[in-house]
Amino acid sequence: MKRRSLVGGMLGGLAAVALGGQARARVLIVGGGWGGLAAAHALSRDGTGRLDVTLIDRSPQWRALPLSSAWLVGRAPERLPRLDLAELARRQGWRFVAADVQAIDRPGRRLDTSAGAFAYDWLILATGATYDDAAWYGGDARAQAEARTRFPAGFQASELDGLQRALQGFQGGDLLLTVPPPPYRCPPAPYERAVLLAGWIRARGLRAKVTLLDAGAGMPRYTRLFNERWRGLIEHRPYSEVRRVDPWARTARTDDGDVPFDHALLLPPMGAGALLSQAGLLGRGQGTAGGQPSRWAAVDPLSLRVPGDERVLIVGDALDSVSILFGAYPKTAQIAADLGAAAARQVLAASLGQALPSAAELLPASQCHVWLDADPAEQLRIDTSYRLRGDGVIVQTVRQVDNLQPRDEDLQWARSLMAARLGVG
Repeated sequence: MKRRSLVGGMLGGLAAVALGGQARARVLIVGGGWGGLAAAHALSRDGTGRLDVTLIDRSPQWRALPLSSAWLVGRAPERLPRLDLAELARRQGWRFVAADVQAIDRPGRRLDTSAGAFAYDWLILATGATYDDAAWYGGDARAQAEARTRFPAGFQASELDGLQRALQGFQGGDLLLTVPPPPYRCPPAPYERAVLLAGWIRARGLRAKVTLLDAGAGMPRYTRLFNERWRGLIEHRPYSEVRRVDPWARTARTDDGDVPFDHALLLPPMGAGALLSQAGLLGRGQGTAGGQPSRWAAVDPLSLRVPGDERVLIVGDALDSVSILFGAYPKTAQIAADLGAAAARQVLAASLGQALPSAAELLPASQCHVWLDADPAEQLRIDTSYRLRGDGVIVQTVRQVDNLQPRDEDLQWARSLMAARLGVG
């Protein structure tokens, strides 16, 4: 309980000085994904015009990644709406700026962007997970660009259309999927895509197979499926981390040798990205003097604030470990949205002198629906919940529920999440 009191005390100190004599505190949100949009919606809804909220993202449109795997293989239309962020901002009462954020000046509380400089009183970073694939190409930027263009993984919304076109042109051969070392966005997603792609290959009568190069051990449920239902169509190679990729020769190098492919969904290792690195926000690894920088952003796990900087909060996929028991939160849409709303509650309370939420109230939850088979349809629901142990450590509980006759429960979940957290009905 000491941990909870400490967090409440630090935030309470902020509440007294937050406005600094200004009529409206300036809140900047970087990132227009689930976390950023959830924060903007909560601040504009509950702040009732008392905060100046601006969201900055390079893309003027929001597009959901959940439910995209079935769309990629033609099993379903795109079932979630795309959102025009300027229009959404106008309806909800916040401001949208389409720009690249180039640098964060934390001492000066300023962002430098392609649309100019922006000052802030509070900064919420919801920049998500980015690809950390430079090592695959040995510093060859041309090879890196070629691979990203020709063999996208489809774990960023901007890649989905190109990936679907590429799959439509696939006529057979070796289809390679890579699974990076954890953590990465949506842990079961690569295995779900392997299953749906294998079913798509079978339905089209292609002479092809899916090879899954997995840096880890895999997920037991999917490993059994690969052996029992997809032998000959899915070859799962656990502990096969990709070391180098040649996009022109179409080979992926592992410690066991080169793996050729005819087409690939190349999902590289992920990290918090260059912007958070530039701002000195990455965590520190263990086992070395001073610790080497990790790929992910360090935060206080209960308040989401940056250590040593009370005015910056980080939410969503960019987070480093939050618990000694399980490490990082799973990088899912609902976790990001819940954390975005949690950050908004703290900023709102501290800015307006309201009662501060307890640490337990700020913990997220997650639900994830994934395909186990396409014909007949079979899905798995993964429920993840969190609680505080007596010493303030976050405890994770995971429950898996089979859905042998899915009836759009995944769509109902996504629509409910959009309504509750993004304000989109």
